[in-house]
Amino acid sequence: MKVSLLRKILPDFLRVPVVIFLRKSGISTWFQNQLYARESAVLKKGFHPTLSPASASKMKVLIVCAHYNHSEFLPGCVSSILSQTHTNWHLLIADDNSTDPATTSVLQTQSKRDPRIGCIKLNENSGAYTARNTGVYASQTIDWTHVTFIDPDDVAHPTWLQHSLDVLAGREGSVRPYIRRYDITLKKPLQAYFGHCPTLHSRFAWERSGGFLSLRRSGDSELTLRLSHLSKDGLTVNVKSFEESIMCRHIPGSATHQDLTSRKLMLEKRDDELKGLKNSEIKITPPTITTFKKCSE
Repeated sequence: MKVSLLRKILPDFLRVPVVIFLRKSGISTWFQNQLYARESAVLKKGFHPTLSPASASKMKVLIVCAHYNHSEFLPGCVSSILSQTHTNWHLLIADDNSTDPATTSVLQTQSKRDPRIGCIKLNENSGAYTARNTGVYASQTIDWTHVTFIDPDDVAHPTWLQHSLDVLAGREGSVRPYIRRYDITLKKPLQAYFGHCPTLHSRFAWERSGGFLSLRRSGDSELTLRLSHLSKDGLTVNVKSFEESIMCRHIPGSATHQDLTSRKLMLEKRDDELKGLKNSEIKITPPTITTFKKCSE
């Protein structure tokens, strides 16, 4: 992540409110949409595929979906995974101890839709990032080569996995997807940007990071920071895709839109901390996981 010009010339007590205002008013969003669209076009123009279909087909992608009280959206999310053009995947739904009475039935129904779908239920509510770590841990018997994540209220385009693998091109590293945020109906486009949650990681890149920090918010952005610093040794790469990969719902009141000021300051502070660490000190060891049971139990 680049340090913004405003960070260089304005103190935090002035800069952060200005940035948040520009974001909420839609001014910065409009400019960002133009910049990201231009960057996507440049990436597309410079892309030359090198990964053969035969090589790609051998890559098994573990997809972890941390779920909490979104049973009305989960079936659509699962359907989008079932429609992937890259078919060598395993989906693990990690329910974060949802309180919605309909959850148990929905989870059981979704996990029966395909043999490639598994489901666990955490014994206590622990937050999305601990749920994701636990989901990866629960998938130890799956011989996966890459891992990615999707929120239960989001919908993936059919080429999401295939395009991400093509962009990574067999290298060790991570691919941030080009995604678009919509209203809750997924009919009105709001904002396009390079996301964090649905980033695809090679197994080596994921394991050298150690997983997610046990945070309630911005854990995926923090992981992106760590991966960026880790890649400076040349063992991994951090690249971006250019095709729209995920349709994200804008749900007012969700964690994505809460505590913007504190989240921004936390990430900037974390970036400064990481600059002073050796790569061996950046890895999260051990990642925070929690107890769980299979949904069928």
